[in-house]
Amino acid sequence: MEFEQFVPESYPKDLLDKDWKERKCYCVKGRRDFLCLVHNMFVKNDDVWLVTLPKCGTTWMQELLWLVINNFDFNAAKSEHLEIRTPFLEFEYIVNEDLKTALRPIEMLTSPRLIKSHLPLPLLPAQLWSKLPKLIYVYRDPKDALISQYYFGRSMGFNMDKTLEQFLTEKIESRETECDFDHVTEFYFLRSQPWLYYTSFERMKMNLRQIIEDICQFLDRCISEEQMHQMLKHLSFEEMKANTKTNHIWEIEQVRAKHRLPYEDHSFVRKGKVGGFKEELSPEFISRVDSWINKHLMRYNVTLNDLLLLND
Repeated sequence: MEFEQFVPESYPKDLLDKDWKERKCYCVKGRRDFLCLVHNMFVKNDDVWLVTLPKCGTTWMQELLWLVINNFDFNAAKSEHLEIRTPFLEFEYIVNEDLKTALRPIEMLTSPRLIKSHLPLPLLPAQLWSKLPKLIYVYRDPKDALISQYYFGRSMGFNMDKTLEQFLTEKIESRETECDFDHVTEFYFLRSQPWLYYTSFERMKMNLRQIIEDICQFLDRCISEEQMHQMLKHLSFEEMKANTKTNHIWEIEQVRAKHRLPYEDHSFVRKGKVGGFKEELSPEFISRVDSWINKHLMRYNVTLNDLLLLND
């Protein structure tokens, strides 16, 4: 996949005190017109946005948010694919490459809309920073997230010619992956804003009940003890893994049909562990990835534990 640098029409200058001219953004070659479309898209005041890097607990939080927003309608959640109930902003264009239909899944939603994106802050719709709807950001240890990306790619026929360590080596040596640290730190430094809820996969694993309570408060929703019990069961790893509506089968089938590549079957909800990288990588390679992480985080004067909220 070939990348190119992309400069948006404008930056959210009032949000952070930084030199935006130095902020580099990259996109897959050929997606410039789509990013311009996103930049100028209409945002509703009651939208709820979920922004993450890939494989950071996005689906877990997505299902949690949809249920809170939709009055804990578990029957509806079990009857329709999550990707249809709460679209991935970039997906329609990635698959069909048609600007006329690129935003249709979002535009067809009834309010309040729950919208997911992996785009970095400068490439998200400009109206987000004037209207300031509620936004949730979730981060995860990059070692676990990148390993999950590797296996997810193999489910669609990508990465088939690479070992896990080859894939990770390419990632940590690419300029595009370096921008992931801008992606997370920009939202981390905004975490005290009333319109933003920032958390981590690791915090969700530590105390899911507390995260659900926090989200309900953040979105001005009430939850009963019975609903909480249902949520904890529905959002458990075992239930999420067995749930065909939360394993992105609808999306995966479309990507497989487009590319028609040999693939492996890996459940989207695969292991769901904190620190699962220790079972996949040698101590020497873990040390190498940690050095890459620490080197880049020094630029922001934060640690990985800071970003994962493990020092709170």
